[in-house]
Amino acid sequence: MAPVPNGVYAITKQYEQLITLLEPKDLAVLLPPTGQPGDQEWQIEGRDDGNVTIRNLRHQTFLTYDNDPNLNEMIMGSTEPRPWALYQAAQPFSFHVVVPGGPIEGVELALDLSLLRIFPPRLALRPLDVNDQRQVWRFELHE
Repeated sequence: MAPVPNGVYAITKQYEQLITLLEPKDLAVLLPPTGQPGDQEWQIEGRDDGNVTIRNLRHQTFLTYDNDPNLNEMIMGSTEPRPWALYQAAQPFSFHVVVPGGPIEGVELALDLSLLRIFPPRLALRPLDVNDQRQVWRFELHE
């Protein structure tokens, strides 16, 4: 069973930044609210294995990475679904979003900000640190 009910969510980081997909197969970025319907809304669907898929509401593409998971791999939209594990953080509806089946090259990989210091900030796979609150994502259910 998935840690959150199936539904449409905004996935936010501290300071009200939201995971955003501006084009169907574009790189995922972190932006304040854009006002564009669906760009920042994500359909979470639980899988039988306890993982989830994360699909953009506007573009109907899934949050994913290219090929095999690697350190610093950029996050993007794709027509191919990709499972994600949600590790509960300290607050309700707050999670580390993790590549299931790890570790990979000795570390578990989690959805986080890319090391590239450009605007808008890109998302990438980074080593999981469950004690780092900056890696936590809040799932806000849209009614």
